[in-house]
Amino acid sequence: MEASAPVARHIEPEPPEWQPRAIWVGGRLLCGSISFFFAAFLFAYFYLDALDVNHSWRIGPVHPSKGLGISIMALFLVGAVIYRLAARRPEVDELAAGIIAVVFSLAAVALQFFEYTTLDFGAASGGYAAVFFGWTATYAIVALMGIYWIETQTASLWRVRREGEREIEIPAGEAELIRAGIEAASFYWAYFVAIGVLAWIVLYIV
Repeated sequence: MEASAPVARHIEPEPPEWQPRAIWVGGRLLCGSISFFFAAFLFAYFYLDALDVNHSWRIGPVHPSKGLGISIMALFLVGAVIYRLAARRPEVDELAAGIIAVVFSLAAVALQFFEYTTLDFGAASGGYAAVFFGWTATYAIVALMGIYWIETQTASLWRVRREGEREIEIPAGEAELIRAGIEAASFYWAYFVAIGVLAWIVLYIV
């Protein structure tokens, strides 16, 4: 007697018109997750500063370069503002804005790691130094993930434009999905850079 084939359940596909909204919501949820992640460093900074056990908050001359800190933050900020403007205003070219955001942000990450070679203290130079290295290094690594997202959106937009110039038929709804992806990526990136501004204020000014 032959075994009967398993009956497959019918899975209704997600309506295509839901996808832009899902991308929008996903970008906002991602902002919430990084908020909780980097809140740990903010808490550690003020908690260790308040305790200052054995006066080990700063051991020796622990003063990062404010000039490098401003340069890093300025590169992130300019790229984020231009990319967000491109998503909100039609007169700003999204492709050019995406390229600027990627280049400026990669330069900021490279400058962050270069800064480590100029410091006269290490991660063991007290509570401040530990938070400084942990926060900035983690921020730079997470930034690479956001830069990759921006790059994929920019590459997709470039491909669609090339196909349009060659009069190649573009699948229905693809252009709308790319616009939704750029909006979500630009919102997330602006929020992420805002967290970086907070980190810069805490680590370099406070």
